[in-house]
Amino acid sequence: MTRTPSSAVVTLSALVCASALLPHAASGQLKVDWYTLGVGSYAGASDFLDAGSTLLGRGRTTLSYVTDWAAFDVAYEHVLQRQPAGGGFSVTSPGGGRSSSTGWLPLDWTLYSSTQTEWRHRFDRLSFSGTKGGLEATVGRQAISWATTLFLTPSDPFAPFDPSDPFREYRGGVDAIRVRVFPGPFTEIEAVFRPTDTPTGTTMTALGRIGTSKGGWALGGWAGLLHDEAAGALFASGGIGATAVRAEFSLREGRDEGTAIRAAVGLDRLYTPGGNNLYVLGEVQYDGFGAAGPNELIDVALSEPFARGDMQTLGRWTVATQISYQLHPLVGVDALTLMNVDDLSWLFAPGVSWSMTSYASTRLGLFRTLGEGASGPLTLGSEYGSVPTTGYVSVSMFF
Repeated sequence: MTRTPSSAVVTLSALVCASALLPHAASGQLKVDWYTLGVGSYAGASDFLDAGSTLLGRGRTTLSYVTDWAAFDVAYEHVLQRQPAGGGFSVTSPGGGRSSSTGWLPLDWTLYSSTQTEWRHRFDRLSFSGTKGGLEATVGRQAISWATTLFLTPSDPFAPFDPSDPFREYRGGVDAIRVRVFPGPFTEIEAVFRPTDTPTGTTMTALGRIGTSKGGWALGGWAGLLHDEAAGALFASGGIGATAVRAEFSLREGRDEGTAIRAAVGLDRLYTPGGNNLYVLGEVQYDGFGAAGPNELIDVALSEPFARGDMQTLGRWTVATQISYQLHPLVGVDALTLMNVDDLSWLFAPGVSWSMTSYASTRLGLFRTLGEGASGPLTLGSEYGSVPTTGYVSVSMFF
């Protein structure tokens, strides 16, 4: 979405004034962090694109100022990406989401754009919070997550992660007003109001959520309007022995008529063979928005829920697994698989990570897929069959 220069000036002026005035309002603590990410990837030829390499750089500065009654959070970042002519497959989603929706506040700008290169900058966080007693209110661009499961999160109404994204350090911010009340030590009530610019027009989200804990389980639900449509969800998480159990269930207005059920359940557990950590996870998702077969994949990819970023995958039934093993205190290996049960296509994503220093790490990874390829320009044989084999190397640093 293109923002007018006057809107940018107003936003930047408000930021400068707030950052100048807040430290004088009360004594507090100031914290500044920096994050950089560099990724180089090479994708083989696919059904739609030639082979080619993609380079991505991301720099982020985070500032937080906290007092006994207020908090001010800012995150400013630049993203520079160069891809092959005609486009390419990226292994990361800058900003942490697959959503095509844009923020309501004028906080995103493009410095340069061509057929192969894009350079943009934005404020991924710009929010002010105030607390009084058991009440907390936050206004501005902020990170909000109502997910219960870890990878497949169909009941999260706020820009869920792409489950195949290997860089999940920061969740994308959304522009909203959020009010939270804590009536007891284990109970939380909150309301979120969020206007959103989507590819199909401006929508309003107004949701209320309640969560509580009982007997070692976290339980709750949310309901209201999500993108101008009635929606509701229930969630639960807890443990059975040493195994964590997570589940979420939501009802949404369907893509055509009726009601769409969206649900996921997952199990995860940590083992320590030989004193090293072995983490195992499995999740199953049913998505009423998804395609029941290959003949529906294009329609789903062009649907409003997918365009708004509500969907993480295209299929109706999806299974995700992840295994992570600590080879050494500084070296770990992991492997993620995503399977579309309806068309029997797979995405396999192994990787190895090395902590070079206390603030820098590098990662080598691969995406390999299995499935039926496309039989025409507007026909997908399977969800993952047309995704090319892709390898990447990344270096990330925290200061």
